Amino acid sequence: MDASETGNDVRSRLHQLEQSVERVSSIRVVGGVGITASVAVLLLAAVVLAGTAVRVLDLAERANTVQRTLALIDGLQESLSTASVTARAYLFSRNPQVAAERDAAARSVHLQLSSLTVDFAGDVSATRRLDNVRQLIDRRLAMFDQPVGAPQAELDRIHLVQKTNAMIADLRVSSAGALADHQRRIAANIRVAIALALFAAVAAPVLGVIGIALLRRERDSRRSRELQLQLMHVQRLAVMGETSTMLAHEINQPLTAAGNYLAVLRRHLDAGANDKAEAIAERIGQQIQRASTILRKLRRFIEKREAERSIEAPASLVEDALTLLGTLDSSIRLQTHIATELPDVMVDRVQMQQVLVNLMRNAIEAMEPMPQHNLELEALTRNGKFVEISLADSGPGLKPEIASRLFQPFVTSKSGGMGVGLSISRGIIEQHGGRIWAEPNPGGGAVFRFTLPAVQHSDTPAA
Repeated sequence: MDASETGNDVRSRLHQLEQSVERVSSIRVVGGVGITASVAVLLLAAVVLAGTAVRVLDLAERANTVQRTLALIDGLQESLSTASVTARAYLFSRNPQVAAERDAAARSVHLQLSSLTVDFAGDVSATRRLDNVRQLIDRRLAMFDQPVGAPQAELDRIHLVQKTNAMIADLRVSSAGALADHQRRIAANIRVAIALALFAAVAAPVLGVIGIALLRRERDSRRSRELQLQLMHVQRLAVMGETSTMLAHEINQPLTAAGNYLAVLRRHLDAGANDKAEAIAERIGQQIQRASTILRKLRRFIEKREAERSIEAPASLVEDALTLLGTLDSSIRLQTHIATELPDVMVDRVQMQQVLVNLMRNAIEAMEPMPQHNLELEALTRNGKFVEISLADSGPGLKPEIASRLFQPFVTSKSGGMGVGLSISRGIIEQHGGRIWAEPNPGGGAVFRFTLPAVQHSDTPAA
């Protein structure tokens, strides 16, 4: 693979890279991520809150069951005490009404035991303890139906009452502990739900606003680039309008020369001098090619187009700008100093032509009232990392009130100027990674300088 093919491959890859960067803007990606994250936070919060609500409802139902169990245990304790008292009272009074109260209390005890059995159906340990309580209660009720006997029997009865009460109290403590655990878990889930709701309420709008703001910024930035391209196009048309006379003369020269050569060619052909005719025809072709080159450069300069960067030689950029500027007035003394072995630059060729033509036209117009019209264009390298191009004129120099705002939009010292040429030039140079500035010329006038990053060929892919 030769050097030209390598250069073409490098240009092609760089052009494709720029196109991909243009298509996928990092700001747009971040903005889309922000909006997506906002929606994701809302969806996640909704899912988590729904799950939390289900858990809270389940825990609340369990807590209600435990509260009912505690009420049943309290009722059981009360009914058992009533049954014991009425049983003892009946033994001494033998009153049928007391017997009815005793039987009602006993039925209430058994009814509450049955309800507790249902509540403890899923708890093996609690069911086993309830069975033990039921056995003790049955013995206790049967014992109270017996007549008062010896002191030992009375002690056994008291011991049975204490044991029953202790086991019922144990059931109550375990149920109260379960209720406290359910309530604690309910409170924890509610706290999590509140924290998540607050987080979603703050994070989702913030992420959404950031995403929308970034997308709007990207849209405004894209619109700004489009307007800048339009402004560059309009300014190039204005430059061409100002230089139309010189360009017409520049194009007319090769066409006139071609016409003269054509007349000479006819005379040689009529005279039969075919050997001279071939040389004349070649000169005609050269002049037509020269006119075609000027028209092609002019068409590329004024057409509306997207930026397209390529590797260019600084000397070629200067040559194109001089061609577009046209034939200079005889009073203008132009000197060009192009350093040898200048590194190439990665630029949009038309935009660089626009910068150079702008600067040269400004310099020529500034020198009009001056007796000397000296224009010096120089290109050199700065440590091999930057190429610096400068344009020095012998004009009146920069006014202090204009110098500080020279590159701002709509600032001009010309009566009919638009004040956008230097602003556009600064934008073009900064987009290419360089900078542009102006300074006084020691010999009188002003010097405009701009830099462009040099292409490091050692970093390009090998063939």
